[in-house]
Amino acid sequence: RQNVASFLVFDLQLDWRVGADHFESTLLDYDVCSNWGNWIAAAGLTGGRENRFNIIKQTKDYDAHGDYLKHWLPELKDVPAPLLFEPWKLSPSQQAQYNVKIGEDYPRPMNRPGAWNG
Repeated sequence: RQNVASFLVFDLQLDWRVGADHFESTLLDYDVCSNWGNWIAAAGLTGGRENRFNIIKQTKDYDAHGDYLKHWLPELKDVPAPLLFEPWKLSPSQQAQYNVKIGEDYPRPMNRPGAWNG
């Protein structure tokens, strides 16, 4: 949840309330105080530190083999873990080898991937 909040607020520069509202309507374990309080904190509005997460690093740390990614992104199922975390860097020959075409089967990055320095 923190990764989603960080991405929406800091990378996409969306108003944190958009994310809080979406979570409110979709979470099974929704609690109004926890949800809105955590989104306020995630947006850096509590006066504490700003928790901006590097999505590539987080993925490598918590899904080193890419099992979670491959479950939710079946178009990347043939891409090996070292390359899976930054698929937009696949060369045309690698895309052919792994049966994925960036920009068609899998979208190009929405923001500056270099900002994460994966």
